[in-house]
This record gives sequence, C-alpha cells and structure tokens, in this order.
Amino acid sequence: MPRPSLPQKRDFVAKAFCPRILVLSTPTIADACAVNGCAGFADLLAPFGQDISTQITIQDGQGAPYFLDKLTVRFTTDYKIEKHSQQQSRADIDELVHKSAADESEQQRIPFLSDGVVDADVVKSDDIAAWAPWYIQFRQQWVASMQATEHESFMHPVACLLVASGSEEDPIGALRRLQQQAVVQRVQSQSFSGVSVLFYYLLVHDGRDVGAMQTIDQTFEQVRRTFGQNSALVKINSLTDSAESGDTSDRSKIAGIWSSSQAAMQPLVPVPQPATEYGGMLSMRDVAALRDAVKQMMVRSVVPHMQYMIRVLSDQTANQRRGITGRLFSAGRRYFGAAGKTSSILTGVDGDVYFGYDSPEAQLRKLADYSFMLKDFRFAQAVYQVARRDFQTERAWKCYAGAQEMVGICKLMQEIQATRAEFDSNFDDAVAMYLHKTQTPCLHLAVRCTIIYYELLKHHRLYAFAPPALLRLPASLSALHAMISEQAAYAYLKTPLRPQLRKFSFYAMVASREYQKAGIGELAHRCLRMVRLSLGARLSTSSDKNSSGSWLAIESHVNHELGLQCMTAQNYDQALEHFMALMGSDQIPPKLQAKYLQELLQLYLEGSTGADAAPVQLSVPSIDAQKARVIMSPELEGTDEVLLWKRGGAAPSSQSGTAGSGACCSVGENVAVLLMVKNPLTVGITLSQFTLDCEFEAADTDSKSQPEFTVSTADTVVLEGGQTSMVTVTLTPQRAGSLTIKGASYLLCDILPAYKPLVLPGKRLNDTLEQRVTAVYAPETHLRFRVDPGWPRLEAMLEEFPDSLMSGSMQRAQLRLINRGTLPCHAITLWLSHPSFFDVTRPHNDSDDDSGQSAYSYTDGISATEEAEVANVLQDSSMVVVLGGASALDSAECLESGDSVCVPVWVRGDRVGAHALSMFVGASTAQTAPSQLDAAKAVAMRSRRFDVDLVVTPSLRVNAFVRPSMRSPHERIVGIEVENVQADLSVELVQTTFTSGYYELVPLQARRVNTASETHELKVGPRQTVNLMFRARPLRAAGELQTAPEQFTVDALQQYIFSKNKPTVLPRPITLIYSNAVLGAQGIDCVHSPLQAYILRSQAHRRCSLLRTAFPLIPEEHQPRLFPLYETFGIDFVLFWREIGGSMRAGHHSISGIDLGVPHDYITAALNPPAAGAARAWLTDTVNERDALIRSIANRFQSSRRHERPLDVAMHCVQTAESAAKLAKTPNTFYIADVTITVYNHSWRHKYAFKLDLLSPSQLKQRLSATDVELDFSGARSGWKWLDTTHYELTVPPMDSVQLHARLACCAPGMIDIALWELYAKALDPNGSSADSETKATIVPSGHPKYGPQCVVCRLHPLHPTLVNIKPFSMNE
Repeated sequence: MPRPSLPQKRDFVAKAFCPRILVLSTPTIADACAVNGCAGFADLLAPFGQDISTQITIQDGQGAPYFLDKLTVRFTTDYKIEKHSQQQSRADIDELVHKSAADESEQQRIPFLSDGVVDADVVKSDDIAAWAPWYIQFRQQWVASMQATEHESFMHPVACLLVASGSEEDPIGALRRLQQQAVVQRVQSQSFSGVSVLFYYLLVHDGRDVGAMQTIDQTFEQVRRTFGQNSALVKINSLTDSAESGDTSDRSKIAGIWSSSQAAMQPLVPVPQPATEYGGMLSMRDVAALRDAVKQMMVRSVVPHMQYMIRVLSDQTANQRRGITGRLFSAGRRYFGAAGKTSSILTGVDGDVYFGYDSPEAQLRKLADYSFMLKDFRFAQAVYQVARRDFQTERAWKCYAGAQEMVGICKLMQEIQATRAEFDSNFDDAVAMYLHKTQTPCLHLAVRCTIIYYELLKHHRLYAFAPPALLRLPASLSALHAMISEQAAYAYLKTPLRPQLRKFSFYAMVASREYQKAGIGELAHRCLRMVRLSLGARLSTSSDKNSSGSWLAIESHVNHELGLQCMTAQNYDQALEHFMALMGSDQIPPKLQAKYLQELLQLYLEGSTGADAAPVQLSVPSIDAQKARVIMSPELEGTDEVLLWKRGGAAPSSQSGTAGSGACCSVGENVAVLLMVKNPLTVGITLSQFTLDCEFEAADTDSKSQPEFTVSTADTVVLEGGQTSMVTVTLTPQRAGSLTIKGASYLLCDILPAYKPLVLPGKRLNDTLEQRVTAVYAPETHLRFRVDPGWPRLEAMLEEFPDSLMSGSMQRAQLRLINRGTLPCHAITLWLSHPSFFDVTRPHNDSDDDSGQSAYSYTDGISATEEAEVANVLQDSSMVVVLGGASALDSAECLESGDSVCVPVWVRGDRVGAHALSMFVGASTAQTAPSQLDAAKAVAMRSRRFDVDLVVTPSLRVNAFVRPSMRSPHERIVGIEVENVQADLSVELVQTTFTSGYYELVPLQARRVNTASETHELKVGPRQTVNLMFRARPLRAAGELQTAPEQFTVDALQQYIFSKNKPTVLPRPITLIYSNAVLGAQGIDCVHSPLQAYILRSQAHRRCSLLRTAFPLIPEEHQPRLFPLYETFGIDFVLFWREIGGSMRAGHHSISGIDLGVPHDYITAALNPPAAGAARAWLTDTVNERDALIRSIANRFQSSRRHERPLDVAMHCVQTAESAAKLAKTPNTFYIADVTITVYNHSWRHKYAFKLDLLSPSQLKQRLSATDVELDFSGARSGWKWLDTTHYELTVPPMDSVQLHARLACCAPGMIDIALWELYAKALDPNGSSADSETKATIVPSGHPKYGPQCVVCRLHPLHPTLVNIKPFSMNE
C-alpha cells in the first residue's frame, strides 16, 4: 500500500541517514564539469540526489511489500575514517555556531513577541525555524559534515559510481582503472559494504566532442557487454557555445538548481564564485537527462542491491534475531578457550571497541542500517534491539550508544503514539554513552543525537520533552550551550496548554549569558530583548503580587545587561533607554539601585551632546496626572469650581460634558497646579528646577508682544526612597485664551534633564456605532483651563467660624466678599448643605461695624397673641441670594469691581453631634443670571466651596406632650419639659412662642423674672428640669376653614394623580397665630424681625425632609404645588433661652409639628378619582406608575396613622329640686337631675350622622357583652337610671357641636359616674349622602380602588368617667 511522504522534520532525519555513493571520474569528466561551474561529477549530480521520486514497491526484511515513494542519496568523492578528538569537536562546534550567527539580517526579528504581547498565532505555528535561522543553518551543516565511523554504516558508501567520458581512447580501460583506485580498495576493505559493494558504470558523452557523437552508441554497447546491466549513458553539454545559451529564464533556473542545492546541504560553507556560470553548457534536456540517470541508477541498481543485501543479511542473522544470540557462544568460548569470537573485536582509531565488518554483530548493524535507509523503520528497530544486546554484552559502548540512538529514532519515525518512557531512555543512554562511556568522548555524535531527537520531538509536538533532552549536552561549550538553551526556551513557548513565559525567560537569560561568553554579542542582546518583552507580557497578566515583584527584579537585571551591552557598542540612545527602564521599580535593593542610578547619570554625561540636549522621559519620579489639581486663587480658602446652580435643594453640580465646561480663570489671576510626586526607587533623589511645560492658545492676535503667561519654578525637592511629596507650581496668565498643561520638566540629581508628560484620555465616547465598537475618547480637559478677562473673580473669605457650639446656641460668623475682577458680579448666591444650621442676614459694608449685634431682637411690649400672614409655599431653603436677585437679601443689583461687602452668617447648633457642613458661594458676570435663578433655571456660575466641621454639644433637652382638656373636647393641654443636661451651666428661659394656623396657646401659670431683686424664677440649673403647661384652644371659626391648606393638598394631589395637566397653582398665604409667653424682662420679636425668615427657612427644610420620606415617588420639583409649608392644625414651638453669667450665650430650641390628636386623615381622599374621572393613559407604564403612587401613599398612611375619634361626647349635670316620688306617685324618694349632652365633631372635612344611646347601669351587661369595654357599675354605683328619651339620631357639621338634653334619676345622693353611652357615627359627603360605601374599598370605573378615611364609620364608647355629685335636699324644697 502506498505510504505518504515523510513530513519535513522526519524527512530531515531520513536525509541525514540516506545512502552514500562514492563517485570516481576521469580527468576528462572533470573538465566537462568545470565548464558548468562544478568541481567534479559528484557536484554535478548533487542537486539530483535530493528527493528522488522512486515510486516503487519493495519488500521489507520480513518479505512484506511496501511502497517507497522517494529517496535521497548523497554523492561523495572520498572515503576515510578519521579520528575525532574532543578538542577538534569543540573547535568545529564553536566555529559552526559563530558562522551560523554571522548573518545579522534576522537577529533583531522576534516574530512571536511584539510590544510585550505573545502572538498566539505565531506560537501555534507548526515550525519555529524562523525564530532562530542560525540554528537551522547549524543543524544542516553539522549533520551534513558527519564522517564515516566504525560503529555504523550510514556514512559508508553503498555503491561506487565510476564515470568515464565517451571521448576517452579506451573508456572501458578507464573505468577499470577507476575501479582499481586506492579509495575503492579502502571501501572494500574498511567499509561495511566490503567486497559486496555495488559498482555502477556511467558513460558520459560531452556535446562539445562532435567526433565522438557518431560512435558513442557503439562505445556504450561495449561498456554494457563488459560491465553488465549496471551501466548507463548520459549526454551533457548540449550547448556547445555559451553565447547560444537560449532563454534567459532557463539559464537562471538551471543555475539556481546548483546554488540552492549547495546552500541547502551545506549552508555555512562559502559558495565559491565559479569561473563560469552553473550549468552554463547544459540545456534543460541535459538537466532532465542527469536527473533521469540518477533516478534510473537508484531504481534499477542501488535500491535492488540494498534489497538483495537485506535478504542475504536477514538469512545470515536469522538465528540471532530469533534469540540465539552470540552471548551463549561467547560464554562457551570464554570457558573452553575458544578464541574465534574475540578475533572479530577490533579497536578503532579513537580507541573504542568495534566489530569487524564481517562479524555477525556488524552484519546485524548493516542489516538494520540498510533497512532504515530504505525507510523500513519497524524491521530496523527490531534488528537494532538485537544488536544492542550484543554490543552491551561485549562492552562495545560506542556501538551500544549508536544502537540505542537508532532504536529511539525508529520509534519516533513511525507514526505510532508512544509514551515518553518508550523512547526517552534510548536517547538518554545514547548521549550518556557518547559522552562518558566511550574511550574518547564522542561529542560530535552526542550533538547529532540531540539534534535529531529534538527534531523528532518537534515533529510529534512533544515540546514539553524537548528542554530536558537539549540540556543533556555539556554546558562547557558556551556557543553550543547558548544555542541549545535558546531552543529550550522556544520549546517552553510551545507547551500544549499555554506558553510558559517564566521558563522561557529563564532559559533565554541563560542563552544570553552563554552567547556573551562566546563573544556573540548580537545574539546575546537579542535574547535579553526577548526576556524583556516576555516579562512585560507576564507582568501585564500576573495576579500574584509576590511573583510579579520577583520578576520585576529580573526585568531590572535584564535592562541593566542590555544597557551595558549597548554602552559597549557605543549605542548610547538604546543604552539610555534601558537604564531609564531601571528607574521605576521598588523591588531592587537600595545598593543595587544606587548603582543603577549612578550608571545612568554617568551614561548621560558620556553620551550627551551638550547643553542643548533634549530632556528624556523618565519614570522617576512617578506623577499621577489623575490626582493633579488645578486651583484658582490658591491664596484663598475653599475650592474653586464652575458649577451649575438651580433651585430645588440640590447642591451645585459639575457642568462637565456641557458646552463651555471646564475650569476658567481671569487674566492676572494666580493658578496653582498641585502634583503628587512619588519616588518609586528605594534610594533618595533630588528634583531641581521643577517647572511645567504649557501650551497657550491666544484668543486674540492683536497683543502678540504681551507675554502669554508666567510660570514659577518650584524649590528643590528631596525625596527619600518611596516618599511622596506635593509640588506646587504657580501659573499666571497674562492674556485671554486657553492654557493646557502638557508635562513637567526637571533636573534629576542636578544632572539629567527629564520630562514627564501629563496626558490623560478623556471620557469614553459612545454616541455612534463606530465609537461603541472601537474605543474613542473625548479630549481631556482635566489639565486645561480657559483665561477669560470677563470671568468673575470674587474673593470669598469665611471668617470667625466656630469649631463647636452648644445645641440651640447661635454664634456670628462673617463671609467677606471682594470683587477683584473687571466686571460687576451678579447673582451672588449661597448654597447651604444644612440650612437649619445657618441664618444669613442682610449684608453690609466693611465700614459698618455690627460685631455687637445679637441674633435676637429683644424688645418690650410683645403681644401675647399676634397674627401675621406668611407665604405658605415650600421654598428652597438651601439657596440664599445675597445680591442681584428679586429674592436677594440686599436690594443692590450687583457688586461693582473693587467693592467689598460683609455677609453676617449666624451659625446655630441645630442637632447634637459632629457635622460636616458645606457652603458654596457663586457669582456671575451675566446680568441674566438673577432672573434665571429666580425662575429655577440652571445657571453656570463660578463657585467657591467651603467645607467646615462643627461639633454640637447638648445643652437643653426639650420635649412636648399633649393631654386632653376637661373644659372642652376642642381644647388640649400642651406640656413642655425642659431639661438642662449641662453639668456646670445655668440658663434662663426668655420666651416661648407657639405658631399655629388654628390654635391659640395660653400659659396655665404666669412666671416672670424679677430682675430688680435678681431672682430668677425660671432659671434652669445644671441637671434640672422645668415643666411649662399651656392650654391650646381654637381661635378660628368653622367657616374660615373652607380654604384650608389641607383642602388645597387634597385637590392638588388628586389633580397630580388623575389628570394630564399637573397642578400649577401655589398654596395661598396662611395667617399664622403667634402665641408668645414672655418669661423674662424682655421678649423677642419673631414676626417683624429677620428671625422670622430664618424660622421659615428652617421650617421649609424640615418640611421638605419629611415630604421626601413620606412621598418618595413624587419628584421634589412638584412638591411646592402639592403641599403647603404650614398645615392648619399643626403647632410649632420655639423656646428662647440665654446663659446666666459667663459668655452670655443665647439660643433657641424648636419642636415642629406638635400633634394634638385632631383627625386630619385627608390624604387618602385624594386617592379617589374626581367626578370627571381619571385621564386615559395610553401607555401601560403610565398606568403602572399611577397605581404604584396610589398604593405607596395609601399603605404608608394606613400603617403610620393612629386611631382617631372624629366625635366626642361631653356631659354636664344640673340637679333639679323636683322629687321623683311626686312624679312617680310612690312612697319612695328619688333624686332627679338634668343632663346637657354635647356632641363635638373634630373633623374639618366631614359632616357626621350619629346615633347616641344612653345606657343605664342595669343595661351594661347586656349591651357591652360583645365589646371590649370593661366598666365596673356594680353595687351602690348602679342605683341610677336614665329617664325619658335615651336614643338620639342627629347630624353634626364639621368642626361644630350639637347639644342634647336628658334626665336621670338616682336613688341616693353622692358621686355617680354617668359616662354610660354608645355612639354610632357615619361620615357624610358634602351632598349629604353616605361616604362609607359600606365601609369597604370598592373598584370604581377607572379601575382604581376607592379610599376613605379610617373614621368613615365608627362605634364609640366613653374613654373617661363623667362624675356627677348628687346632693341631698330637704322635703320642704
């Protein structure tokens, strides 16, 4: 069956052990070859011995046929066995390695590494020949230069080719004379072929001999009759004149046959320039004739001859191959004195034991070698194994090593998967025997064995086994060890799973060291470059910090060696590059790094071109451009930014990404650039003349003579190892335009000028498809700022700001504003992170001294009750316009250039704890900015941010509690508990102020401070508690509540939920009732003083915080049109106090939203669609959003509201003088009393229909058995009963009452409890119908559930007893 051609690597091995043919020719033939540029006939035939297409079927050693597709043969002109000394082998190897590395064209190419990345496609390629072409040249030349030895028959000729010319006088005699030459005698006597060597006779006709053309056929016929079938005729030199050479392309093709053949077989042998062109007298027909002659010789003579010898040798050695080896006969001869066997053991030229060529052992080796040359590897392996045992028995170690080598080669030449243990031991033994067991170390054979083993491993892709096999060769030869270590490094890149960069780097470093020892500096430099690139690839993917650190140290060593090599070659640019790479690692020991730094500075001094030398880019020091900060006006406190201001409570935000964004400064304004500079080395360095490299783009071209900007130079910076320091460089622009910071320049250690670029990529763009596919970045503006002459330059200084306060106390600070710009500043605005901590009052000039001004306005004649109308709209309490707006504190439109103003800022300790407070001060030169701020539009303004820390310690703890009033159900008792938690501070309570839209609060006791006698009745000493009691009574009539804020919320929220048009109407102003109780000598005006604005801002801040929590699904921009600032029934409380003695600190505490228990469950009423129905929503998302909003509001109020009583019942007894006995006409006496019953409706929204049943004690057990009410009316307390009507059905309007009259009879005087009643109430809609809808949520046509208040339908019982004193009276009455 035909077999495919051998792959390239196996083909190399087959060619290395191909048959040899000895070529002998006459001088006439030599002359015919010389005209074609060849030294002899062997050179003329050499190209045609490569890959001869035999295409024949032959038999293997066991008689089985197999197909031989091609065969290679080599032609030699001499045969001899020479001694190979170790010194000669070393010299040959060293010479060949140097010749291989002499070609510099490929030394700089590293095809598998590029920019620190391993090219996976190149690594996965089948061949790595292009990685090191010098190894391929060395391999070819070394194998081609192998000479014949006594232990194998590969380099011995299998045939002799005798060539004579047809122009000879006696061609037959000439051939016989050639057969008798000494070299033929040596072949027959000293070679494995012996006397059985094949002779092949070739008659050559030279086309230049015109006379012999007629008789050449007859001459050849005589040669055939004389020498038999092993003869042939070939005609050459058909072109008698080189001028008639024909086509130029044919001539180049013919010449290329010999030049390429010689370069392939012996690439390191210099190709001599022949006197004439290769094949100058040959035509294409002549070339074809030569090729056919070689093929016919091989197919008809050489291969059959080798086949015949295989059959003969196979028969002769059959017994040995069956197991009856010569060991038995050797033992017999040893004991019985026979010496026949030992006569065949000889000593070679190198002192090693070998066998005579006619011995059975040698015949076995010849049989195996011939089978191998004909590619019968299976049979050859079996024979080699038999011969190996004989060689081992006779201690012929060189022969044994050769047999071991060939056994391993045969195993790998067969396309059979084998484990490493099956073949590696063969090569290991062979190399060990060649080097250590032979009489003279056979280094040349060990190198050949290693090379062939390596090539076969590459063929089978067993790269993991290659490094151990290569490294078996001795390391004493630097050149050879370098080349072998380099190949071992490449093998680690070809491992199956992934490239092993660590081992690759190690062996590449070993190869570099050995190349350096051998004096091959170019290859040493290349190996170090490979290590550097591979380390970069490893460090970019390594996750092990320790491993990365150790390899960084190795990378530093590699860079240092590369730098030294470049310095030796006087390549200062590359040397400087490598030494600069050493300056970025902190893993190098200090002493070594100090040495590197000193060498770098010395290198610069040696290679610099003078003072004009360009600065180099160093990694020392490291400057993080992302951490660089550009600060405008660094002499001022705070942070300068360009921010977007907008009402709504949110802090001013950065305007990055908007038009005109980026930092900006004014002309002549100082700009500080702060850079974090770190020394990555472990030794100290100094940086001198540190400055910035900037690029300026002028906005105008008129003033070119004016300097663009000035830049300062920082002082000398001394950095210890690993130290980080901040370097500040100041820029001062002098013209309008744009300034970009490109980098930093400095002198390293006062010697080396260096430059550090400061470049950052901008924001990743993702707008177009191309930007989403490929990474595209916008220009970075982090280190770029504009210079605008019209840019506001407002200096803001926050002065006298306290570090700590007591809770509630207020202390004055001051914000000083100075306009340093050329244009007026408009819309000077403050934004406060904690509005309740700040009270900003009207600004004043510097000449006005108000340092003694108090935060409170003390005055006489404070009214107990005062009403004032205030805006009931939620305002942005965080933003305060100081100048230039409709709502500004000052009426001035702007702050002119050069003017200054002081803004008093009162700081209050609103909450106990440590607080980080922020204040933004913004200004604009645009006159439209104030109107935009008033319209809640975003305005870009230059801003300065102040961040301060404030610690608030506790002073007073103020709590409020509510109790019902016995006087009236509409009234409540409000108690205020004041506790002084300070241990050494006494305070005086100055005034209490209650604010409500419905209630007036009156103190239950009058307590004042008698200042004349200096007695403080309301002094609260350390750790003391004081209680203040007040009565809350309504001051509004029911008719005045039709436009209450609660109704506004219901209507607006209902419109917001169910209508397409969102509410736009703001709440109407509300009239608040201020209930003042002056507790000291003077009171505080809370209505007509600036304190009212602060109280309103604090209320707005707290109110907005509560609304954000209660209604998270309602955006903050809609809340001012849905919810008012104040509710009708809410009560806010403020307690003013001041310190007694000491620093006379003053302050106030406040409680917002005191709940009196009045039912105001009105929010759920807005969850029902209006009478017109809900607006149709076409999108499902809109419907889902509406449902989510309704459910969130309903669930929150259902879970958070308490049980409320919309109605209350009050009873008042009036005893009469009429006797019950007279009325009943009975002898018993009863006491009759009239009772006035008042039913109060606390709801401002609903009218209630109620049913009232009066119960007597005798009815309790029956009527209350199913309820949870437990009242004890047994014994003497059950001696009374209701008379006349006990059932009432009436209605009561909102916030109104209804009076009923009843009578009771009591059998004995004394105290009785008449609170025995049951009330059933139902809320009514304004049209008078029931509002409960059976007290359950039903589905309306719009698809939303109908919600009602919790108290739509309720059943009430008395909560407290009503005691009545029945007095006795005389019968005369």
